Amino acid sequence: MSTYREIHGKAVKSLGTDPSATTDAGQIWYNTSSNTFKSIVNIAAWSSSSNTINALYRRASAGPTTAAFLAGGDSGPGPSVSNLTEEWDGSGFSVGGTLNTGRYSAGGAGTLTAGLAFGGGTNPTPPNYQTATESYNGTAWTNSPNGLNTARFVTQGVGTTTAALCMGGLKSPSNTASNDSEEWGGTSWTAGNTLNTARESAAQAGIQTAALLAGGYSTTYSAVTESYDGTTWTNVNSMNTARFSLGGAGTQTAAVAYGGDKNPSALTGATESWDGTNWTTSPATMATARTHVGDFGSSTNAFAAGGYTPSATTVTEEFNSSSTAYTAAAWAAGGTLGTARYLMGGFGGPTTAVAAGGKTPSVVGNVEEYNGSSWSEETNVGTARSALGSAGTLTAGVIFGGYPAVTTTEEYDGSSWTGGGAMNTARGYNGGAGTQTAALSFGGYVAPANQTSVEKYDGSSWTASTALPNGGRQFATSGAGTQTAALAAGAIYTSPSNNALTFEFDGSSWTTGGAMNTARYGGGMAGTQSDMIYFAGDDDTKSVENYDGTSWKTNVSLTTLKYNIGPAAAGTSTTAFGFGGGPPAINNSEQYSAETTAVNVKTLTQS
Repeated sequence: MSTYREIHGKAVKSLGTDPSATTDAGQIWYNTSSNTFKSIVNIAAWSSSSNTINALYRRASAGPTTAAFLAGGDSGPGPSVSNLTEEWDGSGFSVGGTLNTGRYSAGGAGTLTAGLAFGGGTNPTPPNYQTATESYNGTAWTNSPNGLNTARFVTQGVGTTTAALCMGGLKSPSNTASNDSEEWGGTSWTAGNTLNTARESAAQAGIQTAALLAGGYSTTYSAVTESYDGTTWTNVNSMNTARFSLGGAGTQTAAVAYGGDKNPSALTGATESWDGTNWTTSPATMATARTHVGDFGSSTNAFAAGGYTPSATTVTEEFNSSSTAYTAAAWAAGGTLGTARYLMGGFGGPTTAVAAGGKTPSVVGNVEEYNGSSWSEETNVGTARSALGSAGTLTAGVIFGGYPAVTTTEEYDGSSWTGGGAMNTARGYNGGAGTQTAALSFGGYVAPANQTSVEKYDGSSWTASTALPNGGRQFATSGAGTQTAALAAGAIYTSPSNNALTFEFDGSSWTTGGAMNTARYGGGMAGTQSDMIYFAGDDDTKSVENYDGTSWKTNVSLTTLKYNIGPAAAGTSTTAFGFGGGPPAINNSEQYSAETTAVNVKTLTQS
């Protein structure tokens, strides 16, 4: 019998700690600490990812795992046609340029900076089938003078902006499944060869000269798979589960198909992998079964963005098949506040936070400290107030202003409060950033108007600084950077249409930053000016966004928190913490953990 050394050319190693490199996948070693044999093995799994900005389905989509787009779509019921584009950079979605022709169930091809959208429908029941073709440069969509030869809807696409393929769909005017294919050469469409099975709403993968089409619907649910070599369509082995309106990603020889509507009619999250010859049912299943997802990526890293559940959703999931185990970014429940409240001040971090003041709905001066698992009552503030600014840490915190409009400043040393210098302008609903000895207060509200005034604190007195470009109130207090690198975002600005504005402060002047994807106020922030997370907001939104110093992109959503929360500065955007909120007042808290990865080490056992 052959030995392990004879087969692999090396002996089984004895190691005190497990290797951590993916290049060690397949290697077997003996762990001398646990007295077990171990190996790094492949794992396939779906995990939560950053949500889409808009709840839409039936979107054109395409791109690799770090540069994809979603375009158009349907928000339902009705349908309700969209012209919106969302851009994916590998970690979140941001707002892109709008389609010239709003539509849903169009085909997509290319990448984020060189994309293509074609066909689709433009009005409700029955849809007005389209031939329109548009190209995307990462900023704006441009109409092509040459559309598809056959108007079609719920069609599929693969390829690039210079060599794309449109396959099947429902064609006009017959409203029947099509077996046509068309090839795009960069300026116009020409007829390709016919599919063996007419169908719509199938999964697609590959490129113009090496394409794959699987599943779909004609007169019944289909599991049929066909491959295309640029000239001829050939039937290959069918999927294990017949379904339509499913997602697909990858190449002709390495693809993945997921979700959809299976026979008998039922939404599914099932996943199948294609190796160039056969489909294999994966143990990985989407947590949210759905149809009409935005699909992009590869056979080992694919995405299902939005879709229909049976209503439009923003949920996004990521498929990974590798020797790396992914722990998705998530919000988890923290300890329960002793006093449910909202519009409070907050400072500290996720394991050492302080909640001060707020409304129950009565204005209170209660103070509580958090130790990472539970809250405890501490010495009340000297002046009860709500909608106050705050900054600092557990042992060196500061609160200032508040509503009813006051100038009062109080400093916290971890156990008691002492009076600080009075602000120059009494105000409430003001934003805060910085530390106890270098704090910043910006904006706020003094009846009857929002404020632009800004003040700096040096630990003893406040001095006026450069005003905000727009008057605003209900900024996220605390966690918004430092006195010389602050961020003002998520507020009610003087102009209601500007509620998505962002302003950056360098210690002496304010400049306009990237607009938020979701206009809001009364949320929380944590991090630095160039690496910030914003969470919650008005209308009880649970959406979360990250700022990289230039633009905002989506992240995973909160579970329970609502607007007017108490935010605590966690130092970085990977350990944010929020608590309370309302009205009505709640006592929940949630902590954010960023995505982590590790090699998938398994202990080997006899079976």
